Amino acid sequence: MINSEDIYTQIKRSGNLPTLPEILLKLLEACDNEATPLSEVAAIISKDPALSFRVLQLVNSSYYGLRSTFTGVEQAVVYLGTNRIKNIAITTSIHQVFERKRFRASKHFKISRFWWNSLACATLARRIAQRILYPNPDEAYLSGLMHDIGRLILVSTFPKEHDSFLLEVEDVQNELWAEKQLIGITHCEAGAWLVNNWKLNSLMADAIRYHHESLERVKDAFPLVQIVYLANLLRENDEISEHENEAGKQLFGLGFSNLQEIVDGSVEEVVAIAENLNINVKPPTSKRNKQEKLDNESKTKNLTIENVVDVVTDLNDSGYNEDRGQSVLASRIKSVALLSGFLENLVHAADIETIFAVFEQSMNVLFNINNVLFFLPDRDGVLLKGRTSKANDFNLISQALVLPIQRSSSTIVKSYLNSSVSYLTTDNTHNTIADGQVIAAFNCSTVYLVPIVANKQRVGVVLLGLPENIKALPHSDSQLIQVIAQQMGICLLLEDMQSKKTEEIEAERVAAVSMTARKFTHEINNPLGIITNYLATMRLKLEKESDVHEEIDIISEEIRRISSMVNQMDLFSQTVSYRMELTDINAVIDDIVQIVKEPLFAKSATVITFKPGKMLPHLLSSGDALKQVIINLIKNASEAMDNGGAVDIITKVIHNRTSENNSTEKNGIEILIEDNGPGIPDSILTSLYKPFATTKKNGHSGLGLSIVNKIVKDLGGSISCTSKTNVGTCFSIFLPFETKAANSAVK
Repeated sequence: MINSEDIYTQIKRSGNLPTLPEILLKLLEACDNEATPLSEVAAIISKDPALSFRVLQLVNSSYYGLRSTFTGVEQAVVYLGTNRIKNIAITTSIHQVFERKRFRASKHFKISRFWWNSLACATLARRIAQRILYPNPDEAYLSGLMHDIGRLILVSTFPKEHDSFLLEVEDVQNELWAEKQLIGITHCEAGAWLVNNWKLNSLMADAIRYHHESLERVKDAFPLVQIVYLANLLRENDEISEHENEAGKQLFGLGFSNLQEIVDGSVEEVVAIAENLNINVKPPTSKRNKQEKLDNESKTKNLTIENVVDVVTDLNDSGYNEDRGQSVLASRIKSVALLSGFLENLVHAADIETIFAVFEQSMNVLFNINNVLFFLPDRDGVLLKGRTSKANDFNLISQALVLPIQRSSSTIVKSYLNSSVSYLTTDNTHNTIADGQVIAAFNCSTVYLVPIVANKQRVGVVLLGLPENIKALPHSDSQLIQVIAQQMGICLLLEDMQSKKTEEIEAERVAAVSMTARKFTHEINNPLGIITNYLATMRLKLEKESDVHEEIDIISEEIRRISSMVNQMDLFSQTVSYRMELTDINAVIDDIVQIVKEPLFAKSATVITFKPGKMLPHLLSSGDALKQVIINLIKNASEAMDNGGAVDIITKVIHNRTSENNSTEKNGIEILIEDNGPGIPDSILTSLYKPFATTKKNGHSGLGLSIVNKIVKDLGGSISCTSKTNVGTCFSIFLPFETKAANSAVK
């Protein structure tokens, strides 16, 4: 016998208690589905004693520091939330898979039999409680469910000792005696200790401790102890014995017919629960039938520690295959392990492009699926647009795939709107043209559609072209793909939220600049107006001095230019209306090059070259606005190259220009301004067009490129920049032939 001082220490170290793999799989499946209500999650947990205890143990731990104790599983589940419950399920599953040898060290303990007996006792206890109008039937259910949890503790902690004595004998006292002799503690004491140790419920602990006591002693106990005692008696046999009938009468005044009704209802309930959880198990053989097979030598008067024999019933005839459930659970845990690597890559994804690439890679590694295509809604939620990573074979074709959300009958749109999985197949006569085109592009017979949902918000839908000869995915693979899509959806949603927040911050910065600019403009224009008036007065007084007149005119012109530049500082607060006219872009740039050559490049070793595009059509735009933009960029390039270098300006026609958000723009003209200077640091490049971002020193405001960006956008164009340290910088300005600004000017 083990030293009594070491017993509870070993129990504490024994770790997780085993449970049926089918219940763990059902719990994982429920937690993976965002739509699963917590009440359903709690219902699954409440079908298993080990999981129920684990949840109550966690919620009542010092980590949460609750003032009152949770004694109900559903309350505990609601408090912990789905994520923590899922962590419990995954952790328990991992332990069960990797500690399988420990759990199976007892050759004669069957987890399926233990589960059936626990659930039967729980349902019986609740039905008894309801019949006698006990105020808390759920407490009776939980006490019945955990009445034999001490047996699970002994099997997990002392498997060899447990295997060396008879657990299934008619006289329960023999069983308790054997436990006491070989281990030093009975399963009743172990279960009560566990509940008391976590301060769950003292009455529940008593019900567990005394469920094998004599009827005479139990008659003087509180109702919960009596309920669990009677429930345990009733679940042991197929037919109600005289002893059970007498216990029902003495404890609660229940007759034979009352007890039979309770037993029949309990059996039906447990069978229904087993079927719902896909547990293929039949009711275990009663003790009375097994006892008929025992020899008289196993009776109490002849029992010694030496002749205690193993007569535990083998459940092979029950129809339950533990290996099958364990195999499915191991497969699921393998998927979780593979999924963890994907999630780690997803966490480190820097942008949407990388998120797409990580998902595509996971589909290839986990499921051998190479054809992947995303459809995400545009900013206005009007269109679904095709998207992929740049490395995807469908990247080019995806840019032309657009579906109107409200007017399309495509299965793709339906999957997005209904947040439901679906299949596109070649033999489906209801496919729309768009559906058929996708199947043809994938060159496969089946396309699996998975909605991308995060926090109950629609994010998009992903299309997966299944390998040949696969008409549908296994349920486990389908569930795992949905989990991965959900995780990707969370990342996409966060990316979108971050983008919108950045825009809000940018708008606030612009508003601050605008307010400062208006105040600055007002303060500067006042003295400039006074100077202009004085110059006009001087001109009148010096009417005959022609040489002075010329100097006054120069001063007046410069003051006018200063005033004009000051007024333009308020560009941020409103969209400026430029004078739009058919503009020869090459002519405008050629004029600029001639103007800046002398002041910017004559005294340095820097060379400026203009390479005009041939047959460049005229563009409806503002020549003055373009001059301001290009001069600013040329000036920045020249100032960046103190030791000389080269600045090249190139113009050309671009067809089907694709923007950063993958929407196809109309044809237009591209202006490239390239230099071979030191480049722009990455820290500045990410916020290049924000006010106050600058690479210059000596108190530069950092407003130049912000103004450039604002002007280009006001003209209906876009600007982008690429730069590499010690290689150079290139600004690209794209001006489409048709813009809102141009159309407004025409009207």
